[in-house]
Amino acid sequence: MKHIARPNYWLTPLAWLYGAVVRLRNFLYDHGVLKQEEYPVPIICVGNITVGGTGKTPHVEFLARHFSPHYRVAVVSRGYKRKSGGMQEATLQSTVHEIGDEPKQIKQKFPGTRVVVDGNRRRAICKLMAEHENTRPELILLDDGFQHRSVKPSFSIILTDYNHPMSCDMLLPAGRLREPMTALFRADCIVVTKCPDSILPIDRRIYHRDLSLLPHQRLYFTQIEYCSPISLISAQASAELALQTVALALTGIAKAEPFWEHIRSKYRLVEKLTFADHHNFTCKDIEEINHRLHTLLDKHPQAVVMTTEKDAVRLREFEPYFSDELRKHLYYIPIRIRFLFDSESDFCKMIRKTAFKNKSEE
Repeated sequence: MKHIARPNYWLTPLAWLYGAVVRLRNFLYDHGVLKQEEYPVPIICVGNITVGGTGKTPHVEFLARHFSPHYRVAVVSRGYKRKSGGMQEATLQSTVHEIGDEPKQIKQKFPGTRVVVDGNRRRAICKLMAEHENTRPELILLDDGFQHRSVKPSFSIILTDYNHPMSCDMLLPAGRLREPMTALFRADCIVVTKCPDSILPIDRRIYHRDLSLLPHQRLYFTQIEYCSPISLISAQASAELALQTVALALTGIAKAEPFWEHIRSKYRLVEKLTFADHHNFTCKDIEEINHRLHTLLDKHPQAVVMTTEKDAVRLREFEPYFSDELRKHLYYIPIRIRFLFDSESDFCKMIRKTAFKNKSEE
C-alpha cells in the first residue's frame, strides 16, 4: 500500500536553503568546475535520492550474483555506522564494527568478491585501480554512491520505494528527498522497489508519467522475495518449520512492516521486538532477547525467533551470549529481489550495453 509522504511544511524555508546548496553543487559538477574522476573499468552506481531504505543491498547483491561468474567484481561502500575510520578491505573475519553490517553481509554471501569500505569512494577506487591489471577488479559496484559525484559512473541506477512515491515528496528537512527530482536525469535507469503482487501494467505507465523520465531512461519494477528460514547457528535451511509456528519477530531495520507481513502470511506472529535501523546490539539486548524467548517458550514450546538477514549479521557476533534455547530457536530469513514483467534479462542487457561498451572500445 502506498504511503504518501507528509512533508513538514513549516520547514519549507530550510528545504529551500538546502535545495539551493544542492543545486549549486550539482551545477558546479555539471559544468566541470568540480572535477569527476573516470576509471578504466566499468563502475555501476546503485543509489537513491531519498533517505531511508529503498533496498540497495539486495540490488547490489543481485548485480554481484549476475556478474561475478564472468568478471572480477569489487563492491565499494561507505560502511554505514561502522566504528572504524579510513579505508578498510573486508575479509571473512572482519567484524561489523570494522566494516558495517551490509558490507559484511555481502562479503559472507560472495567470498570471492572484494568489498572495500571508505567514506571517500574515489580513494577506495584508486586503491583498487593501483593494482596489477591481471588482478585488479574488472567491475566495481558503487553502493549508495549517487551523491558522491567526484566519481563518474559508467551506469547509474536509482532506486525508489513503491510505497513512498518521491514525486509526492519534498527536499530535506521538510521531506525525504536528498536532491531535487531533476537529479533523476543523471540516472540511466530507475528501479521501483518493494512492489506488491497486485501491481498492474497501468502502474508502470503512471510511474513513468509521474517521474517524467527522458526518452533514453528505462523504468523497472522489483519486489522482495523471501526465502526459507535458516538457522543462524547451524546455517541450515529449515523446511520443517510448520505453518502456524509461533514466532517472535526481531528487527533492527528501517522499515520492518513488510517483514512482519511475510511472517504473518506463513506463521503466527505473536510478538515483535524492534530496534533502530543498523542497531548495534549489546549484551543487554541479548539478555532481553533470551528472556523474551524463554517466556514465550513457556506458553509455546515450539516457538521461534525470526530475524532479518541484515540483523543476523550483527547478532552472529554475540553468539557466545545466546542461551541454549536461543541457539536452537533463532532463524533468519534471507531475501532476494525479483524483477517483474519479465524484465530481468532486459535490465542486465542494458547494463552490459551501456556500462561495458565504452570501456571495451578504449
